[in-house]
Amino acid sequence: MVERSLTVSYGQLAIFDSRLPRPFNDWSPVHAAQGFSWRPGSVSFATLETSGRVQIAIERSKADGPTRACERAIVVPFLVADHGEVEVASISDAVTVHLAPGNHELTFEHGRLERGEMRARLTFRAAGSAVSPRILIADPLLAPPPELVMATEPA
Repeated sequence: MVERSLTVSYGQLAIFDSRLPRPFNDWSPVHAAQGFSWRPGSVSFATLETSGRVQIAIERSKADGPTRACERAIVVPFLVADHGEVEVASISDAVTVHLAPGNHELTFEHGRLERGEMRARLTFRAAGSAVSPRILIADPLLAPPPELVMATEPA
């Protein structure tokens, strides 16, 4: 497991192929309502606050579902490229992790620490079959559409 603290800006945490040109995603009102903006190689998740520190845990797991109490949990497919480098970033801060190449189910769990700081857990689970995007836990800030939007343009 990798643990880091990053500074969030513009209310988003992005996970992307480290070699992807223009890795950050554009957001539509529908993306904001569902809490994420996705395209192949890149996903951005909305954070509970528009700016501030977030404690991040990045891990590989075989377990299904959220690992602990959180306010928001979202699952999306994520393809790790052959080079295995994935960047977790905000506009001003980033960390690179190395993961096994291939298809993964990426679970984003978001909430707060006891002292109020934001926290996020990103869990990559190897996927042998297609991953269906889904909202596992929706906080009051989310209003996902009946069918999640799985397309966007680079920002």
